[in-house]
Order: sequence, then structure tokens, then C-alpha cells
Amino acid sequence: MRSKRHSKSTEWTKNFFLILLAGVVIWVFFSLDIIKKGESMFSNTASKKLKFSGNFTRKEYTDREVDRLLSYIKTRNKLLEEVKIQATTQDSYRKITPDTEILFEVHVTMDDGFTFTTPLRRSKRKRLVSGILTKLDKDVRAYLEMRKQGKKMKGLVNTM
Repeated sequence: MRSKRHSKSTEWTKNFFLILLAGVVIWVFFSLDIIKKGESMFSNTASKKLKFSGNFTRKEYTDREVDRLLSYIKTRNKLLEEVKIQATTQDSYRKITPDTEILFEVHVTMDDGFTFTTPLRRSKRKRLVSGILTKLDKDVRAYLEMRKQGKKMKGLVNTM
């Protein structure tokens, strides 16, 4: 009788500790916040912040180009709320080649609600992402400088 009671008690204790161990392992796994360039390993927030519009949509960009855009957003993840790239071809029926002219604007919303829009720019297809990143970085730096000086604005349309 004693051995039967002892084995049930031992089994219950062993099961309790296994459940507790499983719970701890799950908690550790989901609470890990391995951060790489401002983004958690378990969240994909940069890709949620990057949006495309116009007739030059996400599928027109190569994976490498999108990765370049995302890596810029990841480095400024806490600062940027949304980056929308509006790109259009002048002739939507013409085949896109590396020398095709693309018109683009970048609409940015910052974490504090400040918004700015870059002026309409023209770029060849082969230099499109470089042009977007150059203009975006220039405007973000200008915003950071204004913020450092203590200027409070709601929005800006950059005309230069």
C-alpha cells in the first residue's frame, strides 16, 4: 500500500516538474529579445513599416533592393513609424529596363507623428533604390537636426 501511494506521489511530482520545466522553456523562448539593428528576432516590424504604392509596386523590386530599404528602416526602427515609397513609370506600357525613368516620392511618418514628403524625383531604374535611400537619409537627418534644436512641427513637404 505504501509503495503504491509513494509511486503516485512520485509520479505526480515528476509530472509537475516536467510541466513547470516546459513552461519555463516556453517563457524563455518567447521572452528572448535578440535585437539586431533595432529589430527583435521574433517581430518583423521593419517590413510592416515599409509600404509601396504607384504602378511600380513591391514585386517590381528585387529582394536585394527591398533588403537594402529594410536595413535602413531597421537602423532607425524606433524613429520611423511608416515609410511609403510611391514610384511610377512615365510610360506604364513600356518594358522596364535598367535605363527606364522612374518617378518617385517618399512619404515618411515619424514616431512622434511628424510627417514629411520628399519632392518628386526622377531616377533611372538601376539607381532607384540608391536615390530613395539618399533622399530619405538626407531628410531624416534634417528632421533629427530640427528635433535637436527643439522645433516642433506637424508636417513638412520638402520642395528642394
